[in-house]
Amino acid sequence: MKTLTTLTLATVIAISFAAPAQANNITDALTEAATNQLAELAGNIKQQAKAALEKTATELFFATGTEQAEQHLAKTTEQVAASKK
Repeated sequence: MKTLTTLTLATVIAISFAAPAQANNITDALTEAATNQLAELAGNIKQQAKAALEKTATELFFATGTEQAEQHLAKTTEQVAASKK
């Protein structure tokens, strides 16, 4: 990926020196490429953040739910044992 980026930048710079009249087109192309990469990066970051948040929420809810279930089971077991006596 770094090699491709380096080659692309070198090509763009070489073309910009060879054809100065097209500098606006080159600048526009670079701006568009950078904008597209930033948009893709932002999308990836959002997906990773959402996945991390969902994972954390799931872990917290299951941990809390498990503790509550264990407490309820212990209380119920005690009540059943007391009623059998």
